[in-house]
Amino acid sequence: MRGLFFTAVVSLLCVFSADAQTCASRPRNWHEPRNSNGNDKKYLRKRIAADEAFRGGKYSRALAEYHQSLGAQDEGGFPEVYFKLGETYALLGNFDKAYACVIESGPGKVPSSRVMAPAIPDPRAKDASQILLDTIQVNLPRYPYETFPEYLALAAIFRHAGLAAQAQSAEEEGRINREAANAWHAALVQGEHASLAAADRAAIDVYERSHRPETAAILRSQLSSEPPLPPRRRSWWVNWVIGGW
Repeated sequence: MRGLFFTAVVSLLCVFSADAQTCASRPRNWHEPRNSNGNDKKYLRKRIAADEAFRGGKYSRALAEYHQSLGAQDEGGFPEVYFKLGETYALLGNFDKAYACVIESGPGKVPSSRVMAPAIPDPRAKDASQILLDTIQVNLPRYPYETFPEYLALAAIFRHAGLAAQAQSAEEEGRINREAANAWHAALVQGEHASLAAADRAAIDVYERSHRPETAAILRSQLSSEPPLPPRRRSWWVNWVIGGW
């Protein structure tokens, strides 16, 4: 499915302008021959810095790092960066850019039990909200804690659309998931005692304290076997953490 929208995204890249409805300008050197190893390392550094800034609530810095990462990314990776730009723009209050970036990132995978976006007059806001909601649902079976960016971006969009109750609910879920993500990450890098099971237990503790037994149960059911982590859709930071970052 992702291959189908890559073509559409590349087509969009060919007609970029400075218009507010467009996510980001095409990097000047994106078409030049790549030193794969060098560019991969540069992209990784920028994405790590951007994701760290986002997790810490430093959204202006995250935005700058995500933009810089585009210069070291090939065309197939633009949708991932656009998605992160969209979430960051939403939290900075630039909603035209937020909608454009999320929508231009492509539709992603539709979950089997789809939660539909609420009625929002602005069709771009509704489309962006639906993509964020789909991403949350797709990642719940293994990455509930890493859905906090989507929840926080949703909260910003809902509040901008005048949906105060939905915004408050999404913001609360984002806060809990960010706390769980921080606990998961901290447990995973605790030297020789680090493990996926220990990381999941740390996140479970957060969910139980926050009265989210259903989410805790998702992670608890995995503790007995702990299969290898599959790539998270739209975010891959756990892969370089597991790989020894």
